[in-house]
Amino acid sequence: MLETVWRRARESRRVERWIVATDDERIADACAKFGAEALLTDATHPSGTDRVAEVSRRVDAPHDAVLNVQGDEPLLTPTSLDRLVETFDDPRVEMATLAEPIGSAAELFDPNVVKVVVAGDGRALYFSRSPIPYHRGVATRLEADFRAELGRRPGGLRGLRKHQGLYAYRRETLQSLARLPPSPLERDEGLEQLRALEAGMHVVVADSDFRSQAVDTPADLERVSKILTEAH
Repeated sequence: MLETVWRRARESRRVERWIVATDDERIADACAKFGAEALLTDATHPSGTDRVAEVSRRVDAPHDAVLNVQGDEPLLTPTSLDRLVETFDDPRVEMATLAEPIGSAAELFDPNVVKVVVAGDGRALYFSRSPIPYHRGVATRLEADFRAELGRRPGGLRGLRKHQGLYAYRRETLQSLARLPPSPLERDEGLEQLRALEAGMHVVVADSDFRSQAVDTPADLERVSKILTEAH
């Protein structure tokens, strides 16, 4: 799976160098077998952001931006990574990430699916494991499970977004983030990107061109393997 992600990522037109950051020598050994550059990092990092920041500090070549691609996203496309890099054409942008449409009410209410609310100019307003935005509809009482009202929402699920865990940072933004302690919202939600929002950073959300299927369980792996096999 790691090799699949690495090979897909390397097809990006806008990224010059790919490094697998890991604290596990078995992963580094696997990378050497298929030709990927790997760097062993500190095992105590609280998040992927902190791990990538270490690599950025240690790398020996000048660079303006850094992408953080997780090894469990085998369906990513190189064009989606290019979209992240292209957000930095706007000098205001400090950090960028991707999102895709929510596909079902079950997805919206799944705490393992991270939701994002975005402003009209593309800025991220909030990320949450809870279903956001809340759709009250005509209800007179606020219910945690608002599926009944959601069924009457104009446009259905249109405009509701699922966050994909791929990030791009300006180099100085990444180092600033890594110097900050985990923020209160980050600890509450278990979402590292909230550290950037609480620090007042300008985070934008680009539209992804693929459907994410992170691999966290054997069932996920079987599902993705089937998708990749059928695609070929």
